[in-house]
Amino acid sequence: FIDKNGTQVIPPKYDDVWYFEEGLAKVQINDKWGYIDKAGTMVIPAKYDYATCFNWEGKAKVKLKRRWFYIDRKGNEVNE
Repeated sequence: FIDKNGTQVIPPKYDDVWYFEEGLAKVQINDKWGYIDKAGTMVIPAKYDYATCFNWEGKAKVKLKRRWFYIDRKGNEVNE
């Protein structure tokens, strides 16, 4: 991740990354997905088999062991 000036702000330590949506970006490490904030802090642990960005009214859809569900920005499971 780099800022508008081209300065690296989060070190490249992930296998895959996506853009920030609602202040969080999904990142993949060791084949699992989690979420970081703009400071690079892992705020939702990388434990999901698949994850979407936070663009579902403050929720993201995740998959864990064949089960799909939604989480909020704190990682809590929520209803659709």
